[in-house]
Amino acid sequence: MARDAVEKAVALLGARQPKGEKATVILDPGMVGLIAHEAVGHTVEADFVLSGSIAKGRLGEKVASDLVTLVDSGLSDHAPNAAGTTYVDDEGVLGQRTILIERGVLRSYLHNRETAMLFGVESTGNARAFEYTDEPIIRMRNTYVEPLDYGFEEMVREVRHGYLLRGPRSGQADANGEFMFGAQEAYLIERGEIRELLRGVSISGRAFDVLSTVDAVGRDFSYEIGAGYCGKWQPAKVDGGGPHIRCVAIVGGVN
Repeated sequence: MARDAVEKAVALLGARQPKGEKATVILDPGMVGLIAHEAVGHTVEADFVLSGSIAKGRLGEKVASDLVTLVDSGLSDHAPNAAGTTYVDDEGVLGQRTILIERGVLRSYLHNRETAMLFGVESTGNARAFEYTDEPIIRMRNTYVEPLDYGFEEMVREVRHGYLLRGPRSGQADANGEFMFGAQEAYLIERGEIRELLRGVSISGRAFDVLSTVDAVGRDFSYEIGAGYCGKWQPAKVDGGGPHIRCVAIVGGVN
């Protein structure tokens, strides 16, 4: 790990910044997991929906590409040891798999028993508390995009001009689904080939708009954001990930 960090740091010293533009991007599972959690997941937590998030009143609407199925699960689906695995929530509800977006259509919010009663549905098992003295509130668990059938090399080969972004850094998202996240590594793609390493690269957009441009979803899968905590008033272990995906977003850099 130390050797990899040193090699990456040295390579970044000589890397240039990209030109700011709207472009095709390939996102690795870490970037996908961060968008799934921060830019989509929080907007469909029912307490935030009641407060007026972008997802309010949009169940049954098309909010993403037909290729996008986005899930929040208390189970460690597709890969072992997901950090947000919660077999039973803190209101005694089994931690089932909840499909939030199914083939591009918004299907569900995340509920505890209280909001489930208000919406006339069953709890999704998302009531979680950090300590026994804390009130259970609606929290995500393992939030991810379902894999499909694209190979990574094929995904890259079809890009005339774009970027490969790997490794999420800090950023922010709001109740409107607008987000901006930094990437630890970014590579220019030209004529189907991965070329030079770039530095100081960020990605931004509105989550539903960006997910609507997805035209390739990989067959690979991993969880990548489970090292830290989600901090919605109290800490909670969560995870997020998915396959590589290809979409269109605003790439930040020097104009």
